[in-house]
Amino acid sequence: MPPSPEPDLSSTGGIYDVNESGIQFRHAPSLPTPKDGTEFLTRISSNLKLHILDRPTKDELVFELIGVDVSFANALRRIMIAEVPTMALEYIYMWNNTGLIHDEVLSHRLGLIPLNVDPRYFDEYGFDVDEEGNPAATDRNTIVFRLNVSCGRNAKEDEKIRKKMESKWKSEGLVSGYDVEEAQQKEKNKDAGNTTGDDATTEEKEESKEEDEEDLEPSVMNLSLSDRAATNAVASSNISTNSPIDSPHRPFTRHVYTRDLLWAPQGDQLSRFPLSSSGVGSGVGGGIRPLHEDILIAKLRPGQVIELEAHARKGIGKDHAKFSPVATASYRLLPHIEILKPIYDELAEELVNWYEPGVFKCVPTTEDGHRVKAIVSNPYACTMSRNFMRNPILKESIKMSRVPNHFIFSVESVGMMEPAIIVAEALKILKKKCERFIELPFTLEPPPFDRVLAWVTSPEMNVNINRYGASVVGAHYTS
Repeated sequence: MPPSPEPDLSSTGGIYDVNESGIQFRHAPSLPTPKDGTEFLTRISSNLKLHILDRPTKDELVFELIGVDVSFANALRRIMIAEVPTMALEYIYMWNNTGLIHDEVLSHRLGLIPLNVDPRYFDEYGFDVDEEGNPAATDRNTIVFRLNVSCGRNAKEDEKIRKKMESKWKSEGLVSGYDVEEAQQKEKNKDAGNTTGDDATTEEKEESKEEDEEDLEPSVMNLSLSDRAATNAVASSNISTNSPIDSPHRPFTRHVYTRDLLWAPQGDQLSRFPLSSSGVGSGVGGGIRPLHEDILIAKLRPGQVIELEAHARKGIGKDHAKFSPVATASYRLLPHIEILKPIYDELAEELVNWYEPGVFKCVPTTEDGHRVKAIVSNPYACTMSRNFMRNPILKESIKMSRVPNHFIFSVESVGMMEPAIIVAEALKILKKKCERFIELPFTLEPPPFDRVLAWVTSPEMNVNINRYGASVVGAHYTS
């Protein structure tokens, strides 16, 4: 971390001092008010700085924003949360659902699944219209997923059903999470220099042999109660007991995960987002898939099915939280720490090891026969803990404050976009907001008097006058 710069109190108008009871703002002489917008913009542009401090993971970013006030920082934070668009499942067409989860609950769960696709490659829904002027779904604004799962009476039967359905999906050009896993495995084998042709042939022969030797068990729906009970007993005996929740007397449970969602490419989406193993998980070069393939959607019992089609569109978090691209976006003010009196030896070691680890450090010294001396090493690690104030000597030796125009942002992305891209998109949106505000006329002409009179004499306005007073009326026709 870079050393903490000395705060310019003239540009901030003061500083937040930390004491035992809380935080208190200490005013200081500030710069004169800008004469016009040009001077204001010049002052902002000369003081504005943005530095990336850390990237703990690919989905996390820590950066500092210097030279702006809290209104700018909070606007940037709120835009990242609520106005940077993403893609999410919005329209669910439920064809068949015999599971325990209700249609509306299942639709809500599907909508919250994050999709691994960059929204910048898609248009806003409603940009394209049909002949009647209604919003039209196209391959440029809509992503289509399908879910067609059913539960067999045991694991072996369920796997056979899935493999038969998988061949049907591939013939229709649908892409499932199993295809992504298969592409990843082929890429690993290719990188390792393995030839899997013989192995694949052997596996296909074994699967074909098993299908020839064992047919699917007859449906229990056409049997009598006694025969049905006997058939269920035989089927339940085939249940694997590896899981602690499975038992010979418990029906088989099919877990439906996001890998079961089938991406149905529309138009030229397959060429724009090709399914290549080298780019799996990138959104571009890895097809369009859920961000995580192991999210549990539902659980099914034998005989239960789910058949649906889901359409994803572009939206913002202001409309629904599922569109928010960040898990967290927060900021804190930069701590500013001053050592007013020298701290030596045992007291310095106590400060370093107990009160604020990582903020202070001990350095060798020969001042007045002392061994070590405490200095400030990393103010960014300060958590603003006031425990050191319990020691009366440390309380008089250390002064802690916060710089009001120095913000440390922590952004954690959900995963569909990198946090740096989210910050850049938020700045673009903030710029557009400012441009729209600048284009507004400086003077708004009052409405015609006849319209004002009709509005004042309306029954709704009489209620407003009685509630808020006549000053509300004057605000509408006074220039």
